[in-house]
Amino acid sequence: MAFFIRNKMLGLTITLNTLSWAGLIMRDQYTKTQRIIVRVYGWLVFLYLFVAATYVQIADLIDIWGDLDLMAETSLLLFMELAVISKILTLIFKYDKIMEIINGTEDILCSENRLEGQKIIASIDKETTRFFQYYTSSVIFTTFFWFLGEHSSTFFIRAKYPFNELKSPGYEFALIHQCMMMVFTGYFEFNINIFFASVVAGCRCRLKLVALSLRNICINIPVNKKNLITPEEEKLITERLHCAISQHKYALDAAEDVKHCLSKVLLVQLTVSIVIICTTAYQMAVNKSTDTIQKLSMAGYLLGASFEVFLFCFQGQSLSNASEDIADAVYECPWYTLTQPLKRTLLIIMMRAQSPAILTAGGFVTLDITEYMAVLTGHGGFGDFLHRTGAEPMAECHHCGCDLDTVQHTLLVCPAWKGWRRDLVVKIGNDLSSVLWHRCSAATSRGRRCLTSASAPSRRRRRGA
Repeated sequence: MAFFIRNKMLGLTITLNTLSWAGLIMRDQYTKTQRIIVRVYGWLVFLYLFVAATYVQIADLIDIWGDLDLMAETSLLLFMELAVISKILTLIFKYDKIMEIINGTEDILCSENRLEGQKIIASIDKETTRFFQYYTSSVIFTTFFWFLGEHSSTFFIRAKYPFNELKSPGYEFALIHQCMMMVFTGYFEFNINIFFASVVAGCRCRLKLVALSLRNICINIPVNKKNLITPEEEKLITERLHCAISQHKYALDAAEDVKHCLSKVLLVQLTVSIVIICTTAYQMAVNKSTDTIQKLSMAGYLLGASFEVFLFCFQGQSLSNASEDIADAVYECPWYTLTQPLKRTLLIIMMRAQSPAILTAGGFVTLDITEYMAVLTGHGGFGDFLHRTGAEPMAECHHCGCDLDTVQHTLLVCPAWKGWRRDLVVKIGNDLSSVLWHRCSAATSRGRRCLTSASAPSRRRRRGA
């Protein structure tokens, strides 16, 4: 049996092996008995490192309830534990579908023999590898300074064990548990994140290869003086086009499966990252007595939480861009030399590309660079804010031409959102102004996504995102 699991993408090769050694990934060579043993081993690791850790931290949170400083310290790792638990459960219960996507992508990437296609694969592989390196450095940096820093409890992490952890052997058990919890939480966190990001990157790679096929649909077919193709050439192009359409469909199906598999866990991750960013920023701003080492640890924690949001927003943005590029690839091919049936087929492909593949959190928050900036700044992609920050030359609405595009304009006035506004009225009543009054910040950073997720790609193109 092979010791290493090999994949065309280095990021997946590393994470598949590390998660396999933790009992979360099954190797194809395993027998039925070996699969049962590995699954039991994986559940024991999960219960000892994460479920037990969550239990003792929640117990401590209840014990110190009311002390904001101590609660913030306990919440830092607790919310990260919850995010890791949700990812592990997603990997366990969606395992078959995720591995089906990975194997399908691997078959396509391994069969690619075009020089341009191999360059596309190498480019995306290099990108995910670079993310892996940055993420690993961030986790090591944060964990190292966390161990060195001063803590308000006896151990590295605030926790309330159901035994006396100040006397032997309880002290040794608690110390070992906390050391393993710190190391393996970071270990699982960045491995699972890179694993999921690499799965999305594989779908992007498949879409880019489809675009390459469409762009080269007439390669090695000479164009005559009348810009017409012969019946034999038409037959060859038809076969190539059918193959590209088939690959396009499979790539979109894979992207849709990825969206459904990761939607809920990405919502948990987005929520947890926002909480961690706010909690860490609060600690750094309020706790003036924190030593330098502890500040470095919290800075690394803040950077790591921000990087997690960026990682998936970047992958979502790139997935949408790769899906939309299909239409550009069709236009770049010599379509003017083709027959009318082939032109109509290309037109259908271009129309399909207008509804790009997306990555969502919970099915209603589209993950892209705009959402990432909304998380960091607390502002949505409205013309007024973009103009004030220099991202747009004017503050007008791109949909109706109003001179000032604001939250109020989008929610209450803009005719482009009439249908979504009507659905919102049915759900919450006629007084939409109350949404602005009570939840202004939420409407700014996320409320627009609930209304405009269907049109985000067109708006991104107008902003040149």
